[in-house]
Amino acid sequence: MTVAAKAKTKTKTKRGDLAREKLKAAAVRVLNQTGFHQMRIKDVTQEAGVATGLFYHYFKNLESLVREVMSEHIERFEATADIERDVSKGAWLERMRSHYRLVVQTYAEEPGVMRCVQQFAADDPAFREHWRSSYNQRMEQLVQAFPRVFPEVEIPADEVRLLVYALGGIGQDFLHEYYVEQNADLRSSEYTQDQIADWLAALFYRGLFASNPARESLSHAQILMDIKRGGL
Repeated sequence: MTVAAKAKTKTKTKRGDLAREKLKAAAVRVLNQTGFHQMRIKDVTQEAGVATGLFYHYFKNLESLVREVMSEHIERFEATADIERDVSKGAWLERMRSHYRLVVQTYAEEPGVMRCVQQFAADDPAFREHWRSSYNQRMEQLVQAFPRVFPEVEIPADEVRLLVYALGGIGQDFLHEYYVEQNADLRSSEYTQDQIADWLAALFYRGLFASNPARESLSHAQILMDIKRGGL
């Protein structure tokens, strides 16, 4: 292949990559506007500003597009090293807060995508298995870390797993109601993403360590320090 031919192929590939990303970005916007079950290929191509026929050059069908978009979101949640990049070793509250920041940001900026996770998982067994496998893997990381965090505690692994999975659900219903369902009662007060992440991280910390984090380590959830039974 000549130098000119190689350059032409590279340009064509780059153009194709840009078109593919454009369609995926458009799909995210449509999901946030209408949801998965109402979305059509025409909606995506119109949002992307491309011809409908171009869609099939990059994706077999609507499901393959949504599967790729959803899989990329899963990869973001799995990127522990990136999420905890600026967190000091042993800083458990900040570790929790860094993960909640990403989750809260995703719910806040892409509520339709988070709704789609449940909808698409119900319709697509392969994606459901991918999503569950990813979630289970993240929970197992905490299960494996438990003996290192609490070396003096002797507790069966199955009970550690029960504890971790129970704690892992903290905030999920709230985030769905607040961002996806736009619950009017919850949204009567507006909270920033940082406020919500701080609250959820503090709740997770209390559940895991059965104690409060240092008051000065919290940015917004200091009131939790004052919530305790009388006489204790």
